[in-house]
Amino acid sequence: MSTETILKPAISLAGVSKSFGSTHVLKEINLEVRTGEVLVLIGASGSGKSTVLRIMAGLETSDSGEVWVNAVPLHDPRRAREIRGHVGMVFQQFNLFPHKSALGNVMLALIKARKMSAADARKRAMDALDRVGLADRAEHYPSQLSGGQQQRVAIARALAVEPGIMFFDEATSALDPELVGEVTEVMRGLARDGMTMVVVTHEMGFARKTADRVVFMDKGVIAEQGEPEQIFVNPANERTRQFLHRVLDH
Repeated sequence: MSTETILKPAISLAGVSKSFGSTHVLKEINLEVRTGEVLVLIGASGSGKSTVLRIMAGLETSDSGEVWVNAVPLHDPRRAREIRGHVGMVFQQFNLFPHKSALGNVMLALIKARKMSAADARKRAMDALDRVGLADRAEHYPSQLSGGQQQRVAIARALAVEPGIMFFDEATSALDPELVGEVTEVMRGLARDGMTMVVVTHEMGFARKTADRVVFMDKGVIAEQGEPEQIFVNPANERTRQFLHRVLDH
C-alpha cells in the first residue's frame, strides 16, 4: 500500500449537521475514516451514531457540511449515486427474500445491478457465502436458517458486489445472544483482511477487540474518540465514563 493511499481518507465529514424537524440530530460533525481502518461508533440510543453512518453510506443527506466517500462528494446530489456498488451495507434486519435461497438472495443484486450472467453471479455468490462460512447452506431458504445465519447471508450479499467500504448498523442487535458471536467473528475476519469498516454497535467486546478507533457520540456531537484501550480503560470525558459504566455493568 502506498503512503499516499494510507494518508488519503476513505471517508471525510466536515461540518456535517442534520435535523429531523426541530430535533438537531448531528451538530457540526468532523470525522475521517482511513482506508483499511475499522471505526466503531458507540453511544446511547438517539446520540446520532446511526445517522452519521447512514449519511456516510448515502442513505441520508446532511443539511450542511461536506461528505466525501471514496473521493465522491455525497453532498452533491448529482454525484451521490456514484458510490452505489462501492459500499456495502448491513442492517439490523436481514431483509432477505423469503422465497429465494441463500444463494438466490446473494445472486440477485449481482444479476440486477451488476448485469452479471447467472453463471458468473452464481460463482461470485458462492465465493461470498464461503467467506462467511455458509457455502453448505447455499440452497437453504431464510426460514431454514437461524438468525445468525440469515445475517451472515446478508453480509455475503453486501460482500458479493466487492465493496471498498462496509457499513454495519447494529448488525447483531436483533439476534439472540448466543448467535451474536458467529456474526462478529465474520466481521473480525473482514477486519483482518483489511476491509475499511464503519460499525455502529452495542457490542462493547467487539469494539474493544476489533476497532482501530472508537468514537463515542453524545447528543449529536463526538464527545470523545481514540484507540479502544484509551476509551475503555481511561476515558477522558465524563459522559463516556458514565455510558461505559452503565453498559459494562449490564
